[in-house]
Amino acid sequence: MFKAPATFTARLCILRPSLRRTQCASMMVQNASTKANLSHEERTATEPRGDGLHVVRVDRVTAVNDNIRTFKLAIEDTRNGIDFLPGQWLDVHVPSIKKAGGFTVTSSPREAIPATSTEKPFLELAIQKSPDNPPAAWFWQPAETITGARLNVRIGGSFVWPPPGLVKESIKRVVFIAGGVGINPLMSMISYIGQQRDSLEQVRLLYATKLPSTNPERTEILFLPRILDFFCEPRTSSQDLKGHLELFVTGAHNKTSRSDKDVSGLLNLPPPEPEADATVKVYQGRIDESALSRAVGDPETQSSSVFYVCGPPHMTDSIVQHLRNKENVASEQVLCEKWW
Repeated sequence: MFKAPATFTARLCILRPSLRRTQCASMMVQNASTKANLSHEERTATEPRGDGLHVVRVDRVTAVNDNIRTFKLAIEDTRNGIDFLPGQWLDVHVPSIKKAGGFTVTSSPREAIPATSTEKPFLELAIQKSPDNPPAAWFWQPAETITGARLNVRIGGSFVWPPPGLVKESIKRVVFIAGGVGINPLMSMISYIGQQRDSLEQVRLLYATKLPSTNPERTEILFLPRILDFFCEPRTSSQDLKGHLELFVTGAHNKTSRSDKDVSGLLNLPPPEPEADATVKVYQGRIDESALSRAVGDPETQSSSVFYVCGPPHMTDSIVQHLRNKENVASEQVLCEKWW
């Protein structure tokens, strides 16, 4: 069972160096070279963690593109599954490597708890190629080498949905902002929200990513098909939830910093179903102040919103500062996690 400490609050940022994490207060400054010498478990020593280890088995390996793979980890305890919160990560103990790696769970908690006797609970990870990170490098061996391998994992982390320290019923709108594999924890949250029946009225996602090739398939962009399903498919009648997806792409096409011109034709994305009550747009360039202003909304909207930011340190820092400078956005409404 996952246990959070009594001092658990929403005012923390999580740093994710080389797919490993460390906790910091929002204004804490630490020496980068010192942090580089710490293992994942040392970096996250003060983070909340589960009581024990769970056994999982590598069930399926899927290549998203040349640099990212997803992994389906079957949970050995098929009766009880594994309990966790959307956005949390795993301590992953892989064979022949002494120190655990840290990887975010990208699937919803619902997939990890069997609802019926025939359902097989699982966890999903998305891991970027990182030869200098031994646990990540283990996952990038040939798929046939690691399929079937059993691993010990432990749940941990405080970058979660719903946001700690806030009354969930007061939140009418959530804005997710992701850069690259920073989409990982947000994907777990988005999937979980899509399965729930709560008081949310709007979900907005700003997702910045580098195109993996000149003419990419949408399946080559991490989680894009799943994201499109969430935003483009009609809702059930009991979930009146509006969706807004803005995808910001760099790399293979013309380099530009503009984010005010919709270029959805680049990826040949399907339009949302009329009943979906959603908008989907694609922009060339990075997320800039114009895009953030659209996402933040008017003062009344801001006060009932919560913002999750996950991406490279410089991007995350600048966006968090932009959000916290808004008069109607309290610091506990802005949660962030960093990676590099």
